[in-house]
Amino acid sequence: MLLGQVRFDSGFLSNEWRLTSSQARIGRFRRYPSLHLSRGWIGDAPVEIRPEGWGTVVFLEEGREAGRIIRRSWLGRRWDLTGSGFGYELVSEPLPRRWTLRIGGHPIAAISGTAWSYNRLRINADISVPAWALVLVWHVVVRPWEAAAEPRTLRPVPAGSR
Repeated sequence: MLLGQVRFDSGFLSNEWRLTSSQARIGRFRRYPSLHLSRGWIGDAPVEIRPEGWGTVVFLEEGREAGRIIRRSWLGRRWDLTGSGFGYELVSEPLPRRWTLRIGGHPIAAISGTAWSYNRLRINADISVPAWALVLVWHVVVRPWEAAAEPRTLRPVPAGSR
């Protein structure tokens, strides 16, 4: 569970990402854009974030599904997150590069990218949010087109990626 300010950071044109808080590094990830998935670690646990059908992305921790995010609007401005007894809604705000995570329509976390890119994604959570939920938010906000479709319909998947 994460509370307060956390950040996802990446170098320019890099596929390597870090999830940090003001106290410590929480996780690290590598994006595989051509496969539409990300792999990494949260603490000592291996994780994978991958599409599962059209407009659905799942979060796997140690091979087990911990959560999923489902696109609810045609343009990808509204998403539902479910898993581990929690349910959230991710909503794009009118200002560019601004999102909110909501419970029952009430904002609980503000999400923002930098003025020119999403190489840095800042999240300020007012209540504790599971790490899987924030990682799914990162995955669909930073590169939304990667979350649009099941990539196996586009190209072969290398052995061991499932």
